[in-house]
Amino acid sequence: QWLNVFLRKSHVLKIACVAQIVNTISWLHTRSDGILKHPSYYAFKLVSNLARGEALDVHVKAPELGTRLYDAVPALDVSASHDVETGQGAVFLVNRSQTEAIFTDLVWQDGQAVQVDKAWQLTGNDPKDVNSWDAPERVIAKTIPITNVEAGRTTLKLPPLSFTVLSTCAE
Repeated sequence: QWLNVFLRKSHVLKIACVAQIVNTISWLHTRSDGILKHPSYYAFKLVSNLARGEALDVHVKAPELGTRLYDAVPALDVSASHDVETGQGAVFLVNRSQTEAIFTDLVWQDGQAVQVDKAWQLTGNDPKDVNSWDAPERVIAKTIPITNVEAGRTTLKLPPLSFTVLSTCAE
């Protein structure tokens, strides 16, 4: 969800750095026989490759989750971008709930026809799920069926603890 914050605040945040890129507390771990990619690597790769153009101002209505520190927060965290020159867009959705799937309607309000051309999802059964040398693909970005956009609207089911990405283009 921090990547969503960075995208939403990109009008004031011009650069964000990853301090530990390899090993230690990183997204990538190496050893002589290979490389291990952690779930955050896949999320970063999708956002860095797809978020182009301008960050969009998204309106989110979602159920709320109680927290110990911040009272209630939306169960759904969303950011989106659109590149006017190429017509490409992307929507990034995080279901923060540890137990409940969220059915969500995405509505494009600019009146232009849009289609989802690719979709990916990362999800796990436990917030502590990680990839390991014994299970290197426990949580990875997997393509999911493309959702149809009809009359500027599409519906998605977001599993608990999931990060879902839609790549969009003009129809």
